[in-house]
Amino acid sequence: MKRAVGLFLLLVSLMVGLTIGYSQRAEAALVSSFDVLNFKPAVDTTRFITVYDADTHKRGEWNVGFYIDWAHHPLELGAPVGTRRVGVVDDTIVFNLIGSYGFTDWFEAGARVPVVIWNNYQGLVDLVGNRSRVQPGDLFSMGDVGVDFKLRFLDSKYVGIALVPFVTAPTGRSTTFMGAGTITGGAKLAVDFDPHERFRIGLNAGYLAKDDVTIRGARIDDMLLLGAGLNVRVHDRIDLIAEGTASTQVRDFFEREVQTPVEADGAVRIHATKNLDVTAGGGAGFTVGVGAPDFRAFLGLNYTRHKEEEAPPPRQPEIKAKKITIDQKIHFDFDKATIKKESYGILDDVANVLKANPNIKRVRIEGHTDSIGTDAYNQKLSERRANSVRDFLVSKGIDASRLEAVGYGESRPIDDNKTAAGRANNRRTEFNVIEQ
Repeated sequence: MKRAVGLFLLLVSLMVGLTIGYSQRAEAALVSSFDVLNFKPAVDTTRFITVYDADTHKRGEWNVGFYIDWAHHPLELGAPVGTRRVGVVDDTIVFNLIGSYGFTDWFEAGARVPVVIWNNYQGLVDLVGNRSRVQPGDLFSMGDVGVDFKLRFLDSKYVGIALVPFVTAPTGRSTTFMGAGTITGGAKLAVDFDPHERFRIGLNAGYLAKDDVTIRGARIDDMLLLGAGLNVRVHDRIDLIAEGTASTQVRDFFEREVQTPVEADGAVRIHATKNLDVTAGGGAGFTVGVGAPDFRAFLGLNYTRHKEEEAPPPRQPEIKAKKITIDQKIHFDFDKATIKKESYGILDDVANVLKANPNIKRVRIEGHTDSIGTDAYNQKLSERRANSVRDFLVSKGIDASRLEAVGYGESRPIDDNKTAAGRANNRRTEFNVIEQ
């Protein structure tokens, strides 16, 4: 825990130090400007990419990771605006270091440190088409460092809601559009929906306060921020992600294309281990808005340290009150009836109990689910899983006539389906003795 707190404080200290250091640079480097680095990955373990969901770390949990992002043609302006498109920033390659820490079960904070590996800055164009290159493209400069907070207000059966305040420091080179040139800040409302255990939908809406800046006829002021994401878990270890983001001036919603960057991205996320995720994807802008590229590619790596309670050694199955009790869950592949290898041991023990107690004539194997999904779907899934357990025990030498498999779906919960922990408790397999 101390190491995680230290990591977070290091990121924040880096942000403050860079802010102070860059503030002492030439005054021209800190003029208000456009920040074309629109790809700002969420700093925590969101199910999306730049769109936040409402989940927060548990107290003491943390994550650290990075995204490498390449954007082609993120800034094109007309001379004058609307008559001709010309490149101002042709390419950027940015390394975003991210990390966050859970201070309570409902509050977390994190930081994003963007390092601009390459900025192919072409210079501005005046009204008669002459290009004036202010300074050459950058190698290894900074973008604007940011700190994001998240406060979760609701974690119900299907819906989660959180508030995400944020602030950025003027550490980027604003004269080449790698930063806003001033402190910016705002907040987003993050709402997510879980219509099924395989799907998550996220919606973000927020406000960004920044300086009013006009360059070559393009005016950028306070912005309305919008985002939507979809995560589909197609396998235990694989997620498919799609998201769209847009922003527009608060003073005149969606009036001018250059002031309204719109982008769509897609990605595949591989859960390489319990703690390590790898994300790769890309996308494109749909407008010539500031920061919306012709196309984008990115690669991310994220390590999450989960809080794990020390569990006592598992007990052997026991026969109590006409039940064969087990203190371990029977785990199945995601959305399937295939028993995971990690559960073979406990089922072997159940088989041994039945062999040692031939007086038990008949046992009902009961499958139960949580309430995510339709009643009919959960009913069929619970039946398939109960039958899989029955088939496993038969394969271990238990007479099939002693075993009955029944699925109850979501009809017999033992905990509150409004919480993740409660839903986990409701997904269970029980062994009831019905004849001795």
